[in-house]
Amino acid sequence: MLLLFMTLILTYPMLQLASANTGNIAKPGCQTRCGNLTVAYPFGIGVGSGCSIDKSLDLTCNMTYDPPKLFIGSGNTEIHKSSDSELWVTNFVAQRCYDQSGGVTVDNYAWINLASLPFAFSQRNKFTVIGCDDFALITGSNGGDFSSGCLGLCRRSNDVPGGYCSGIGCCQTSIPKGLKTYNVTLTTLSNHTGVVSFNPCGFAFLGEEDSFQFRGVQDLTNASEFYSRVKSMVPTVLEWVIESNRSCREANECKGNSSCSDTDIGGYRCSCNSGYDGNPYLCNFRFRGDIVWNSCLWVPLSLKT
Repeated sequence: MLLLFMTLILTYPMLQLASANTGNIAKPGCQTRCGNLTVAYPFGIGVGSGCSIDKSLDLTCNMTYDPPKLFIGSGNTEIHKSSDSELWVTNFVAQRCYDQSGGVTVDNYAWINLASLPFAFSQRNKFTVIGCDDFALITGSNGGDFSSGCLGLCRRSNDVPGGYCSGIGCCQTSIPKGLKTYNVTLTTLSNHTGVVSFNPCGFAFLGEEDSFQFRGVQDLTNASEFYSRVKSMVPTVLEWVIESNRSCREANECKGNSSCSDTDIGGYRCSCNSGYDGNPYLCNFRFRGDIVWNSCLWVPLSLKT
């Protein structure tokens, strides 16, 4: 009994370095850090490196940035944070700006396709349209076709409330569960000719609802500041799963002292059983003759923080 207790004391510091469930433990021999982020298996750093559970969960650590930045696959979608079920990634913002005569001066599109990856857009996101003369359509697929839209209208700057989206200068709508692709079409009613003095641009994006607060006319007037704030502070939330086309019954990658759960967006996830902590996707392995505890390890309540 004393030996068991001492073993837990010695292994517990490693557990303290890990976050809940996944344990922030990479596959043995694989890179664990990218800049300020720790990468836990089933994800792995290096496209084709064999460090992930499946190549669809390969990540790229771009060392040309200081600090280095983490991206999905070999693409341009940057990861800012992760959990045992979600990723927070950089937002893609559609933008159209106009001059005094209604001519288009900026025209940026926004679209993402996750169809080949075990990800889906979380319903924690809202489709948001900013502007006083703007209509945006979002189309996509969640196994079936999806389309929705939002309209932002206002005539005078004094009419625009701040602090929340009321439909006056800011409109928000929900997305369906399991959405894997979307494309934004941003258009205008009158090319901002009646509001360009305080609102030269319209915007549309899919972002985490809790991270965004509409600041009223300030967001309508200062287009460059608004665009930068949304890109840097309003992430898009993705749900991730193992093998989005299979279930626990068909293929189970969960290791010792863990359980498998099917998700409502397809695929499954693993989690440590109650009273255990670690990485449910990894087996224990030997390093220089010693067992390294990667899988779920029982931890007494008295040792948990």
